[in-house]
Amino acid sequence: MTKTSHSIRTLSLMMTSVVALTALAACQTTGSSAQGGEVGRQAKIDQAIERAANDADAAGSAQDSLALVEKLYKRNPKDASVATRYARALRNENRLTRANLVIEPFAQDSKTATADVLVEYASIQTSMGNHAGAEAAARRAVDKNPESGKAYHVLGVALDAQGKHKPAEEAFRSGLEYWQGNPSPLLNNLGLNLAAQGFLDEAAETLRKAAATAPNRAEIERNLRIVNALQVSGGQVPSYLKQEEKDEEKKPKKDDEKKNDKKAAIDHDAPYVPPSKPHPAPAVQKASLSVKPIMENDPAVKQAPVPTQKPVSTAAVNQ
Repeated sequence: MTKTSHSIRTLSLMMTSVVALTALAACQTTGSSAQGGEVGRQAKIDQAIERAANDADAAGSAQDSLALVEKLYKRNPKDASVATRYARALRNENRLTRANLVIEPFAQDSKTATADVLVEYASIQTSMGNHAGAEAAARRAVDKNPESGKAYHVLGVALDAQGKHKPAEEAFRSGLEYWQGNPSPLLNNLGLNLAAQGFLDEAAETLRKAAATAPNRAEIERNLRIVNALQVSGGQVPSYLKQEEKDEEKKPKKDDEKKNDKKAAIDHDAPYVPPSKPHPAPAVQKASLSVKPIMENDPAVKQAPVPTQKPVSTAAVNQ
């Protein structure tokens, strides 16, 4: 073989190798593009489902929203934010066991236990009656985000349910400092907390502010009527309110009332400035108050167990 022939053969082999490598690279690029296209298509589907769920929320259709969020969760079971939204939707439909199973793995994992995850986990715990567990989760949420109004709110609910009224009040007031959106759930629960401590005038004032921000929430109006009656009657709950409470518990909540409750919780922004003066000294304890706390994002109170507070102190009508 001549030197020229050998050179031609070597060049031919090199060209063949280049062609093969180019073809392989093209295949890999095509595969990557196809994979990227599939990811893009899946993302668009997720976005469409999320938009539909948001529309269902805005329309007050909790069941439709739950079905859509459940579909989104099944497509993204390892996404903490999706799991949190799904758990919240389940809680709002009183499916507490399922909600707990969904959110608990994320709450227990330090990598996924964000403040939002822990707030929802705490909300589910207190709705299930596990107030000590709710307190622990809420404190972790506050540690994660010291400026989360929702974290302070659920901490206050958990503390109040355990009879720790003063720490609960402090948590509620901290929540007001950082609250975003409609403050009626937090104002309602702060008002009930003050009533439980015997500060009926301040409780009534706070509940009136809660009612002003959410005029369609019957439970807030009911709580205000009870506190007003306690003021007038010297701490004794009138018999007609006791009977009204029994009748209300037996009465099923209508769909249109649920819808109004949901809409009322969307965009009210009446600010609340906590009183700077110290509490007046409460009088002797005389009455008990059955309260209805409101959890954030709950369209109605039925999701949370209704605890019976310890005896409420009486406060003078005009202090």
